[in-house]
Amino acid sequence: MDHRSTDNSLQEQPPWYRQFWPWFLIALPLCVVIAGFNMLYIALKYPHSMVDDQYYKEGLAINQSLDQDRRAAQLNLSAEIIFRPLSDNNNAQLEVSLSGLESYPAELTLLLLHPGSQSLDQNLDLKQLAAGRYSAQLTRQYQHRYYLRLQPKDKSWRLNGTIDFQDGGAPALSLLEALSQLKALSELSALSEETALSEETALSEETALSEETALSEETALSELKALNSK
Repeated sequence: MDHRSTDNSLQEQPPWYRQFWPWFLIALPLCVVIAGFNMLYIALKYPHSMVDDQYYKEGLAINQSLDQDRRAAQLNLSAEIIFRPLSDNNNAQLEVSLSGLESYPAELTLLLLHPGSQSLDQNLDLKQLAAGRYSAQLTRQYQHRYYLRLQPKDKSWRLNGTIDFQDGGAPALSLLEALSQLKALSELSALSEETALSEETALSEETALSEETALSEETALSELKALNSK
């Protein structure tokens, strides 16, 4: 009787492909496989712009970049850049004031380098208005943060800096200097902090020594009083 009821219950159960749990267990690894193929497709179609295939060529250009920075530091070059927002005539104004040269080039190049996407980088050609003063007309409004690099057409020197356009509705100002000068300033700041720390450490040691001397004198006095009482 029991065997017959068991056989009947087995016959009443639906096949596995009509049940929930087998498909649920199959769906979990299947979703992982599908997600993996999607990530592979995105990686192949939209490669990261910060990864440079010409890394060896870029490495060889480092020495030339350092020479440009040294040249700018030797000439004591500096520049001030002002981005003015779009006006009623749909033109944004870029103004550059360069100092440190005896003879100024007729044209300069300003590189705007986006920290996250190479597709947002842009090169701007600047025309000379007067000695050390350059300008360019812009047809778009910039937003967020950019790295700036100013250099002549022959790339004999370069100045570096950063600028934050925020929402793009107000003028943005940036001061550009030679990279070695910025490094020297940071090293000077670090040296000042180290000197202040050394002075603070010496003062702490002197205070501790004074306290130790006072404690020794107090202990000697207590021992002398105890000896006299005996």
